[in-house]
Amino acid sequence: MNIVEILGGITMKRIFIAIVAVLAAMTISTTSAFAHSHLGGSNPADGDVVSEPLNEIVLEFDGQIEQGSFIDVKTAKGKEIKLEDIIIGEGTLTGTVAEPLPNDEYQVNWSIISADGHPLEGEFSFTVNVPVSETVEEEPEKPSETTKPAEQPTEDKEQPAAAKDVAKESSSMTVILIVLLVIIVVAGFYFLTKRKK
Repeated sequence: MNIVEILGGITMKRIFIAIVAVLAAMTISTTSAFAHSHLGGSNPADGDVVSEPLNEIVLEFDGQIEQGSFIDVKTAKGKEIKLEDIIIGEGTLTGTVAEPLPNDEYQVNWSIISADGHPLEGEFSFTVNVPVSETVEEEPEKPSETTKPAEQPTEDKEQPAAAKDVAKESSSMTVILIVLLVIIVVAGFYFLTKRKK
């Protein structure tokens, strides 16, 4: 066996060892990559504009997630939205709110613990723009104006006064007639007594 053959054998062994080492490293990295739970999707998705009332935010992962995972939601101005409940399911992380989110821009920060105990975190944002139904405020009905009795024509008002005048005239005429009758009676009586004498 000459030196060339010995060197060639050593070189082949090194190449073989190097290949095995690379394959082993790739296998380890692939295994650890599969053990991590990466965000597969969310509802709403990053950049979505939601036009319907929204009561929950759901994150879906491509693997199991452990207790201790959480999400927090803030408005674009940094106001924190209180979550009523955070539910950890099989590969899902859900945050619920008591009332639908008002129209605004929101940022979601999430942090999970993968099945292998490795922590992962990320963020995404979305906008809520639910059309506001225009409720027409009914104007309170104006109280109907009480109909005033139509004013009687001035002629009707004048009628009682005219009747009074007529009554006065008739009573004064009666008095005059009585007085005349008395005068006639007295005059007649006077003439009769004079004739007898």
